Amino acid sequence: MPDFASSEYWEARFEKNKSTFDWLVPAKVLSNLVRDAVDETRLLDAEVLHAGCGTAESSAIRELVNDPGQIHNVDYSQAAIDAAYAREQELLKEKDSGFTDDLLEAPTETADKRDSVRQIPLQPPPTMRWSCFDLRSLDHILYLLQEQRERGRLFDVVIDKSTSDSIACGTAVPIRLPYVLSIDGWTRGILHSGYAQAAEVHPLHVLAVHMAALTKPRTGKWIVVSYSEDRFPFFPPYPKSVSHGFLPDDVLKAGFPHPKHLWRLETKEKIDVYRDESLAERKKRLASGVVHRPEVPNWLTEALVSD
Repeated sequence: MPDFASSEYWEARFEKNKSTFDWLVPAKVLSNLVRDAVDETRLLDAEVLHAGCGTAESSAIRELVNDPGQIHNVDYSQAAIDAAYAREQELLKEKDSGFTDDLLEAPTETADKRDSVRQIPLQPPPTMRWSCFDLRSLDHILYLLQEQRERGRLFDVVIDKSTSDSIACGTAVPIRLPYVLSIDGWTRGILHSGYAQAAEVHPLHVLAVHMAALTKPRTGKWIVVSYSEDRFPFFPPYPKSVSHGFLPDDVLKAGFPHPKHLWRLETKEKIDVYRDESLAERKKRLASGVVHRPEVPNWLTEALVSD
């Protein structure tokens, strides 16, 4: 079985195949899920982290906000980032070319006026942000956190389409305690005591703490599309073994924040992947031999991180 949590696996996969590919649900369905979860007025101005973007079709996500620069696409495969960024550039070039052709073909009063239109310098269109980061890495998260602070705000929305599924396949993450991203008063006390110890924590707990640190307190949302109905070990039903995500008391007392105190589950529902499918899209899907995709649950969580 492939090691879905390995950056080497994804790097090799995306090096071999750079074409656009959407996991679990089409881009259009994903963008509509985000619109359903976030008030439209807030969404237009939102800072959006697309966590584990891969080579998914990004044009629909791009249209969610006023300025494409509000969206930061992150993946831990540089090959995926390069391919997806190149795809965005191609789409912008096609769009810009069509606009320029229409402009040049527009009727003008004189040849001089027409020539002046041709000489108008065209500004490069704005693009989304693209970065290669490992969301399990504390150093990478601190760098991303500093970047957002320089922009003057944290993320309002985190979009996660099967990224948590991949990370869940990995082994425990080695960390040092007390964890520097902890927010609890007990942790603050021992953080300055000189006490420290090594520990290993389930990767989804580490991811949840990292996403909480990057997300706007009390209003930020983490929208997760997963094939698992009970993806996160910090929501009921709680696991009973460490390998499945149980957090031992000694790890918590040593200064690791329990994600159940950072996130509140708002909704969990099954997704109808064909709900926005047009007749033409249905015919195309059936012709290609794709008759049915399994329903997958959509998890929507709200950040409860305090300063």
